[in-house]
Amino acid sequence: MKTTKQAPIKNTDDNLEESLVTQQAIKINQLESSLARALADYANLERRYSEQSSAVIKFATSSLLTKLLDIRDHLAMASQSLKDQSLTMILGSLDKLLVDEGITEVKTDGLYDPTSMECQEQVDGEKDKVIQVVRNGYLLHSRVLRTARVIVGNGVLKGHEPKK
Repeated sequence: MKTTKQAPIKNTDDNLEESLVTQQAIKINQLESSLARALADYANLERRYSEQSSAVIKFATSSLLTKLLDIRDHLAMASQSLKDQSLTMILGSLDKLLVDEGITEVKTDGLYDPTSMECQEQVDGEKDKVIQVVRNGYLLHSRVLRTARVIVGNGVLKGHEPKK
């Protein structure tokens, strides 16, 4: 009887093994990609949370500061009226406290800015120029806390025809 050699089965096992290795490599790449996205999402979440937390802390006092601004306005009127040295010192201390908390006054010299000013009245004068400040406005860390009330020119100059 003649014996024949059988083809090695190992070749099929090698192909199967390569296929499994390739599938596992693809799966590893997919998992690494998913992990990288998850880590990036988490880093973005941490950054957003930190920004929102600092904004909440930064502007948490806005309600109290708005009330203090009304008191500051009344003290300023009393100081101008009475010319009292101690009242002026108190007003200076309050102004320093407000500046330390991030309060700055809205600039009202020049043209009317509707984002930080409220037009109370229009009178004869240069168009859109602030003629008079009725109530000062304030910013808290560059955000409008209270708009300035102003009187604005309507473009009619005294003794002249209106500009068109």
